[in-house]
Amino acid sequence: MIVTNKKFVFSIFAAFFLAVAPLQIVSAMEGPGLSVDGEGRARLAPDQASVSLSVITVGRNARETQGENARKMQAVTEAVKALGVEDRFVRTSSISLEPQYDYNNGARKLKGYIANNTIRVEVKELGMVGRIIDSALRAGANRVDSLEFGLQAPQRLEQLALKNAVADARSKAEAIAGALGRQIVGLRQVSESVNGYSRRNYEVSMLAAKSSDEAA
Repeated sequence: MIVTNKKFVFSIFAAFFLAVAPLQIVSAMEGPGLSVDGEGRARLAPDQASVSLSVITVGRNARETQGENARKMQAVTEAVKALGVEDRFVRTSSISLEPQYDYNNGARKLKGYIANNTIRVEVKELGMVGRIIDSALRAGANRVDSLEFGLQAPQRLEQLALKNAVADARSKAEAIAGALGRQIVGLRQVSESVNGYSRRNYEVSMLAAKSSDEAA
């Protein structure tokens, strides 16, 4: 399993007041200025994951197919919770029952049904992700739809990127002012923008485990 860092990019526009010496602060507040752009990047390793697990069942009778699907998903849910995952972190995300047809010479004939039940599991300990997937597949899940990594407190990433953007803008302004023989004595204006936010998701279509019937 590969876990990548999450990245957040902030841009900031800052306009500073310049003065020749600190004693000129008052007059400089209405005097010449300097505008710079600063960029801040931040990376944090993810500390939580979300995995979607599905049970897909095929049968000839709608009621029986749906019933078998529900029983298997109940076993999957119990297996996941047995690993210590709280009830509030296991949610049903979709349930469906679709008829399947055979077509011959323009005629349509019902041949059975496909039942699909998907749950979403929030994992707060990354070290448990593999165990949860393995346990669910052994209990009857036959597809892992997605695996996403995230942050429990994403605002930390934004705050860190913004802090870095401010420091970058200040550093540029001080370098330019110093080269001109001036000093920065105040801040005239600041504006910010978010350039991007990236994270790594895993979309997988895995029929990595056979159902108990197939394994028998």
